[in-house]
Amino acid sequence: MQMNLFESIRIFIEIVESGSLTQAAENLQIHRPAVTKALQLLEQHSGTRLLQRTTRRISLTPDGEAFYRRSKPLLAQADELLESFGTDRTIHGQLRVDMPVSFATLRVIPNLPDFYRQHPEIDIILSSSDRRRDMLRDGLDCVLRDGLDCVLRVGELEDGEYIARKIGNIKITTCASPAWLAQHGTPETPDDLRKHQAINWINNRSRQIHPWTFTTPEGVAEITLPGKLVVDNSEAYIAAGLAGLGLMQGMNLFLQPYIDRGLLVEVLPDYRSPDRKLSLLYPHRHLSRKVRVFTEWLESLV
Repeated sequence: MQMNLFESIRIFIEIVESGSLTQAAENLQIHRPAVTKALQLLEQHSGTRLLQRTTRRISLTPDGEAFYRRSKPLLAQADELLESFGTDRTIHGQLRVDMPVSFATLRVIPNLPDFYRQHPEIDIILSSSDRRRDMLRDGLDCVLRDGLDCVLRVGELEDGEYIARKIGNIKITTCASPAWLAQHGTPETPDDLRKHQAINWINNRSRQIHPWTFTTPEGVAEITLPGKLVVDNSEAYIAAGLAGLGLMQGMNLFLQPYIDRGLLVEVLPDYRSPDRKLSLLYPHRHLSRKVRVFTEWLESLV
């Protein structure tokens, strides 16, 4: 019965994260009635209703949300305990991770064949967005609500209920298209930027324009430049730079390929922006083996 209860908790978590009993059954490769029975068993043992079900959707009850918050890390710890006694066994299971678009498209996805050669039994569910998830404000709530195992973030982190592991540093580059520089001139110092326009990046949560930063003899200087275009994702940012809509400052890893092809030109190389920290965030200290090997693999890409 205890093992049945353990498996029922695992099935309940999959129901919440997949959004339906049918999808949970498909993901776990079990019959749909077994999912229903597991949920009934868990509600019977907990003495409370965990899910509200209608013909169209399911939602957590208050007790269900509390049960989910507490059971998710406990299940991860149990998996880690069992795995620790079988270190030679193949690592398997699903890994849910969220990361910025540029890092996903230019670093992670092109190198995933190598990861799968090392760990063929791990399935990755990768979400990518340049919108900072509320994890940095709401801590565990966001991670558990979205069913994520870990989140990759660039920049300084706010306080929250999560563990952060530094993966590396990301170089920041200032550049523009050849057409823009031909028309407006090449800036020699940060003060020259005030004669230019920027393609600005907006923080989607605070709705504030992200300032540009430069390392000067006097320290780090922040500059907010005027511009006719504001964007909130890396694909639009690159497209705007290539179209000659202004100067841009961003992560070198997604700008350098265009610089190498002559489509963008680096400016102010003697006034670099401080590197930004790349961190992996996860909800508790007990890492599963699949998160640990994915973390180590990410470190090799930076």
